[in-house]
Amino acid sequence: MKKYILLFTILFSSYSFSQYCAFFDFKAEEPEMVVSALKGMMETEWAKNIEGSKSLFAYQFNGTNQATHSVQFCFPNEAAFANFSNSWFMSSVAQVFGEKLNRYITPVNTALNTPVWYKNDWTPDQVFFIYEMEVSDPATYVKEFADFSQKLATSLGYENNSYGVGYPISGKKADFSHFVWVGAPDLETALSRTKQMYSTPEFAKYSAKVSGIRKVVNTYMMVRIADF
Repeated sequence: MKKYILLFTILFSSYSFSQYCAFFDFKAEEPEMVVSALKGMMETEWAKNIEGSKSLFAYQFNGTNQATHSVQFCFPNEAAFANFSNSWFMSSVAQVFGEKLNRYITPVNTALNTPVWYKNDWTPDQVFFIYEMEVSDPATYVKEFADFSQKLATSLGYENNSYGVGYPISGKKADFSHFVWVGAPDLETALSRTKQMYSTPEFAKYSAKVSGIRKVVNTYMMVRIADF
């Protein structure tokens, strides 16, 4: 019962300033054409009225993830996402550009993700390490990750970058239930910090504590290509 109470508390505190990110993952063999099509779409009045951020990311060394890129829309609340979703189907401009974009991509997966717990705004970060996991005890796992990540934030220098635990509230794939992200200002910093993290005693202790409740199924880097 205590675990359920803890999970409710975590979710409630997160939803009090909730954010939602819609991921449209795809495979692209002509990225330059994708950027061109997206730029045209984002210059329309329809896109300018979206209440949220609009970004293109590239997946690098992405393990079993078949996607090469992701277009992501992040929203400050439920109403902002609902307005976006409704406007997509009602806007002829959006549909035309959507059809143009589909000429250059192969859709892989769509998901609406939300954070369970996190620190700091992720929009300034340029590179993210992503860890996809199957978690059997979310309340305990989130507590352990929060304790671990905050202890290392200062020593590894990411106290001003974003890091947290999220999950697909819709569009969940069978192989994972949650994901962890850690942001960085550039690729070099992301690699250096990750390498240092793996060698710390704190990481060994954290891994031992959560080994029975989570299984890492995929890791990859997500690099910001453009904001619109």
